[in-house]
Amino acid sequence: MEWTALAAVVLGGAIGVGSTLATDRARWRRDSMTQDRETLRSVYVQYLEALAQARDVVSHASREVNRPEEERRHMVWTVFQDHEVYAKQYALELIAPLDVVEQAQEVAAGLLAYRETVVRGETWSDADCTAARRALRESRRALMTAMRTSLARPQ
Repeated sequence: MEWTALAAVVLGGAIGVGSTLATDRARWRRDSMTQDRETLRSVYVQYLEALAQARDVVSHASREVNRPEEERRHMVWTVFQDHEVYAKQYALELIAPLDVVEQAQEVAAGLLAYRETVVRGETWSDADCTAARRALRESRRALMTAMRTSLARPQ
């Protein structure tokens, strides 16, 4: 057997193995990116659900004008804990891009401010409560925009 034939076989084998490895690496990278994006999407949804549930409790309490103020205060006092807002925010902070994390912190602060208006005795139609509710809504919209953007960008 000539050495050129042997070299051609070795070279052909090396090219075949190399292309297979490159293809497998590209497939692994694509699958990994898809899985990372799905994980991020799941964390986003869980955080948004926790925010919505906590906000609903605060909103409901602010509308209960016939209920004693102390009862309304009690309704909203533990919403962050009851709906695991901070726990889900921490999970988000571990994997989300910085712009999303900053916006999530702003939304949590807005929810806290909204809750505090109800704790102070404000009701749905009071100016401070309305302002806090609107500020929360705007920061939540900005958060969702940042989330959509992060899910759309290549990772």
